[in-house]
Amino acid sequence: MKKKDVIAVCALALCTVLCIVGASALSRDEETENGEAPEDFSFALTWNCYGVSSYDSATGKLVKTTDATHPEDYVTEYHLTEAEQQQIQKLMQELDLDSYPSRYDPNPDVKSEPSMTLILTARTAEGEKTVRAENIAILGDAKDAKGRKFLDVCRAIENILYATDAWQALPEYEFFYE
Repeated sequence: MKKKDVIAVCALALCTVLCIVGASALSRDEETENGEAPEDFSFALTWNCYGVSSYDSATGKLVKTTDATHPEDYVTEYHLTEAEQQQIQKLMQELDLDSYPSRYDPNPDVKSEPSMTLILTARTAEGEKTVRAENIAILGDAKDAKGRKFLDVCRAIENILYATDAWQALPEYEFFYE
């Protein structure tokens, strides 16, 4: 066998091994702790004063604010890490979004100006559920444990997104609310 042929055979063998190892690692990465594939779950969250911030895990679109002279400057793409995706999926499972009405106010007796909007959507292979808490009190308090759980999950997701390099790289807010 010529030296050129030996190199070609070695390269082919190496490629085959790498493909097998890569496929095996990919199939392991696609499973979450409870055995579900991450692509079976996605979510979207709109939050902040008047609902100016948003994120959709299906597209990776992260919006810091829509209230700016040039709102396009406040948009980026961020795809969650596997650990972040699993953490949020666990939070959403514990929340049981299906147990909430589609329109919800965690503290209907309290109002504020400005107000806050939270719109939380969960998508799974079984379907989609959205809970809209629009124009609610910005104080972020709830009248009961169920309301606190909803607010806590939304805050936890926000905090995960705030901690990302993608969020940190966006410009500072142009307008602030009091």
